[in-house]
Order: sequence, then C-alpha cells, then structure tokens
Amino acid sequence: MNALYLTLKTLLIFSVLLTGCRQIFGDREQPELIVQAPIEGNSIDITEPVWGTIYYPGDTIIIKWSALTIKRLDISLYRKSEFKITINTNLENKGKISWIVPDEIPSSNHYCIKISNHNNADTYNFSKQFGIHN
Repeated sequence: MNALYLTLKTLLIFSVLLTGCRQIFGDREQPELIVQAPIEGNSIDITEPVWGTIYYPGDTIIIKWSALTIKRLDISLYRKSEFKITINTNLENKGKISWIVPDEIPSSNHYCIKISNHNNADTYNFSKQFGIHN
C-alpha cells in the first residue's frame, strides 16, 4: 500500500511540475505560470480544459480535475476574473463532467473554469484559459 501511495504521489508531483498552473489576477492577458505544490488534503488540480483550446456553442467541454479528499464541488465559468455562469453546484466529486457550451456565451479567448469545494469556498482553483467563439 505504501509503495502504491508513493508511486501515485510521485506521478502527481511529476505531472504538476510539468504542467504548472495558471492563476487569474486582474486583467492581464496571460495568467502567471507558477509551480503548484503536490495535491494533498483539500487541493484541487484542474487538468482539462487544455490551455488555448477553442470551443463553439454546442460543443461539449470535458472538465477534469483531481481533488483527493473533497466530496462535493461547485463549478463555474469565468472570463478573466469575472464570474459568468454556474456550471454545476454541489456536484459529487467524480473527477470529470461534460458541459455543453450554451449559445449565449460571448466570444473571448479568456475563459477559465473555477472549481471550488462546496463546503469550503476558500479551497478552489482555476483552469488554464481557453476560448469560446461564436
């Protein structure tokens, strides 16, 4: 069991170091790249959508994350640091959902997904930026 835990932890650390994470602050065109600590406790790591991907109304966006100890999550769409819509709330943590882009989303290359702990709003993370074009 300890060997499996160490292997999983090593894989998580390696993937985090390779991908990093982007955080949304202010109106900067490109979020700042930082290295995130390994996923432990209440951390959330969002692996999809992938940075720079362009979607269109009617497309299905696969949202994937890792949050080892969090049971319920809230998922929202942001444009830069501005909340746009709630995608899902009080969602059971299964690590993945599909979301269909609605017609009324304005075109932009600055969208991101915010996933937060439903029971502790202080625990959250943003995905990398992606685009929605009409």
